[in-house]
Amino acid sequence: MDGLTLARSVAEIQCLAGGKVEKIQQPEKDELLFVVHSCGKNERLLISASPENCRIQLTEARPASPVDAPIFLMLLRKYLLNARINSIRQPNSDRVVVVEFEALNELRDCTRFFLHCEIMGKHSNIILVDGNGRIVDAVRRVSPSMSSVRLILPKLEYSAPPAQDKLDPAKAAAEDFLNVLSDAPRPDKALSAAFFGLSPSIAALLFDRCAAEAKSRPVHSDAIETVSDCLAGFYRDLLNARTVPCIALLPSGGRILLPFRPFGLECREFSTLGAAADEFYRSRAENESIKRRTAAVERVISNAVQRLERKIEKFNLAICDEAELEKLRHFGELLTANLHALPPRAENAKVLDYYRDPPEYIVIPLDNSVSPADNAQKYYKQYRKGKVARETAVVQRETAVAELSYLRGLHCDLSNCASESDLNEIRQELVEQGLIRDSSRRKAERGKPSKNGKGAKGSKLPPSRPHKYLSSDGIEIFVGKNNTQNDRLTFKQSAPEDTWLHTKDIHGSHVIIRFAGEIPPKTLEEAAALAAYYSQARGSSAVPVDYTKRRYVKKPSGAKPGSVIYTNQRTLIITPDEDMINSLKKLN
Repeated sequence: MDGLTLARSVAEIQCLAGGKVEKIQQPEKDELLFVVHSCGKNERLLISASPENCRIQLTEARPASPVDAPIFLMLLRKYLLNARINSIRQPNSDRVVVVEFEALNELRDCTRFFLHCEIMGKHSNIILVDGNGRIVDAVRRVSPSMSSVRLILPKLEYSAPPAQDKLDPAKAAAEDFLNVLSDAPRPDKALSAAFFGLSPSIAALLFDRCAAEAKSRPVHSDAIETVSDCLAGFYRDLLNARTVPCIALLPSGGRILLPFRPFGLECREFSTLGAAADEFYRSRAENESIKRRTAAVERVISNAVQRLERKIEKFNLAICDEAELEKLRHFGELLTANLHALPPRAENAKVLDYYRDPPEYIVIPLDNSVSPADNAQKYYKQYRKGKVARETAVVQRETAVAELSYLRGLHCDLSNCASESDLNEIRQELVEQGLIRDSSRRKAERGKPSKNGKGAKGSKLPPSRPHKYLSSDGIEIFVGKNNTQNDRLTFKQSAPEDTWLHTKDIHGSHVIIRFAGEIPPKTLEEAAALAAYYSQARGSSAVPVDYTKRRYVKKPSGAKPGSVIYTNQRTLIITPDEDMINSLKKLN
């Protein structure tokens, strides 16, 4: 959370001034939650010093807290529980928020404490300071071995983060903005360099917004002067919580939390910054959780793939050349045919090879410790043994190659994961295939409850949903994200007359066109493009895509998830086009 967004949040938090601290929790090691009774109701103040998610906001979230209270939490409860909040301020509009508390000590004397919330990325901290300016404790202590510039330890005098030579935008007039922007080649960098709390990216979005607002005004003699007026007016609205918070979608595909509506970006608006922050960080936490769990599943699949590749290599070595096997049988037959002419205990036998055209003499190595007849039987035995080994290795290699293709398909499915439900279905499939142990079953066997306290039968996530698109002709197209979802989409959520599509001999998603009549050519092309795009052939060209009526698609008994057979198909050749995919309307 940058200084600008922080200022909008602080404007909302001002409602806590005069409120009483009813409860203090520490859900995470670097996160605090204050329940404050103010204006006749309880408000929840969240302060996070997490390097990735540092912020201060009003929240509706109710995170679980550890059973055992950490030391810093017990200290906060000792000094701040039942205290009154005197003020909340953001010095210089920078990334530090100071919350002043007034409490009664054991002697019923009035004492003051200051909670310094430093929202500074990896340097974020939450520091409790007494009325004399000395540190009581902090979420993150900084010792001499960690920093020689600024120590944060109990009983030391608190010192603010190193000051910067910048202006406070909250106190700046239009003339101050004009002085900074005049003749500046890069207005965004000029704003960021001159004013506290403005990162270059946020400054660029803010400048674009004010520039667009300036153009919309009926009269403006000087563009930069008008933009400067807009900037000053924006900060007045910001400090009075009159701007509209939103979550904006960046051109790169990422999302950003903003205290204002940006110009030219798709965004979702919220009534308060607290609500926007709740959704933004909830979504970010879910995405991070999905990334971590996806990485863990990916490791399992990669390890299984490596084991199979080693097995296939061994099978290839075990599969000797068929010509070499035939040579063994050939030697046995020639020895048997020439037993009458071979001397006992010979080291080799020179015999006429009548299989060649024209026949010619060859030399066959013999074991002189046994008779020529026994040598013939040894060659026959080696042939039979080699033939059985070869046939077994061929079957095992085919099984391993099929399993390898299946696992690589699962690896492809991981890239389609968009929710916890999507990932859980892939993980459950791995459990059923014996590649991952079922943790819930192990907990049940040990008699341990699950994290939600309901035992191994805790609440389950709802089944994931397929991608849903609308074609150019207004027809719904559904795309499965994984094998489990493919089976459900094809056999439970589609009608026999719907059209089913899949890449030919390439792992990919099942695609359903929900339309019983004749499919318009454009819709068929778009559905085929989706089938090719959501497959292992995404980066290829001229991808064959089969399509047929869903009633011709069958699932063989005992087949793996997602595996089907089909008939009466026709084939389209399509090149996956990401621009075409993005142009389609996505309904979920």
